[in-house]
Amino acid sequence: MNGFPLIEISGEPFERGVQHGEQTVDLIQFNLAGYWRLFEHDAGLDRSAASEQARRYLRPIEGYAPHLLEEMRGIAAGASVSLDDILALNCRTEILSMGTIPMREECTALFVAPGATADGHTLVAQNWDWANVLRGGAVLLRIKQPGRPTVLTLTEAGMVGKIGFNSAGVGVVTNFLRHDHRRVGVPFHLILREAINAPRLGLAVAAVYRDTRADSGNYLLAHADGEAIDFEAVPSDVGFLYPQDGLLVHTNHFVTPRLQAGDVGIVSSDHTLLRYGRATRLLRAQTGQITAETLKSIFRDHFNHPKSICRHPDPGQPEIERNATLASVIVDLTVGEMHVTAGEPCERKYHSFCIGGN
Repeated sequence: MNGFPLIEISGEPFERGVQHGEQTVDLIQFNLAGYWRLFEHDAGLDRSAASEQARRYLRPIEGYAPHLLEEMRGIAAGASVSLDDILALNCRTEILSMGTIPMREECTALFVAPGATADGHTLVAQNWDWANVLRGGAVLLRIKQPGRPTVLTLTEAGMVGKIGFNSAGVGVVTNFLRHDHRRVGVPFHLILREAINAPRLGLAVAAVYRDTRADSGNYLLAHADGEAIDFEAVPSDVGFLYPQDGLLVHTNHFVTPRLQAGDVGIVSSDHTLLRYGRATRLLRAQTGQITAETLKSIFRDHFNHPKSICRHPDPGQPEIERNATLASVIVDLTVGEMHVTAGEPCERKYHSFCIGGN
């Protein structure tokens, strides 16, 4: 795999969705097949039960971002699948978290302020670690939408958004968190897209805060001017973290003291604490001289392999339980450029994409 396909969509919400669906029909079918397997294995839900769970989030989505629900309707129409199918993809985090087996830990996220870089640029980045059976199902979406900034997001085909940035200088990277509190509310990936839609950082913050969240997640929000804030969000509460000496690192455990007691993901992970400490140490060793190349080196790190920052499938696990780094993303918010690998960064080349075109 040399890189992810770049899909350009524009116009009103339904129109954008149709373009998305039509251009990614095969990838949407691939993702649906993979998630039906994961829902059954991880959460014990067959296709019918998973779809029923997804429908529970329809009303919260409509109240939070009706334009994104309309976009999802368009994706379904363009790909000739049901709205239930597209809902299931966009609610995959919430559906999977219903399982009794440990949730799949994913992602190492970083922020570097201008004072810590060699060239005064603002960088935000992450390795996206996820189920290896979903390898190859992601796309880059360049979204041109009336009245909102242009968005460039790496997401899974059929989903409205995940990791990325916009033409107003707002960037978003993320980590999954698992807490002992869940409820029906706005799904994780809808919040990510609304944050990337924001024309200023304060409105990205509001996207996390403004409505009832369904599940836990970490939202690292940054701006090209060098500001960043990290939100560890559970349905009933939000903890926030600021960069220290121009650096911010987050993995898959809670750092906010009052939320740590409910952290049910850390117990099952033998690597989130190690990745956090390793990435922090490697970044701090280069403070003042950090570049995109520095971040590439960190994202290729294999300490504690295969459950390292650069994650590889564990041959000791059943095939369906293996996770891997499916993409590595580095965004230079100062120049509006994203560098992306399709797969583990130790084996893949970073390809560059600009917010306005390549």
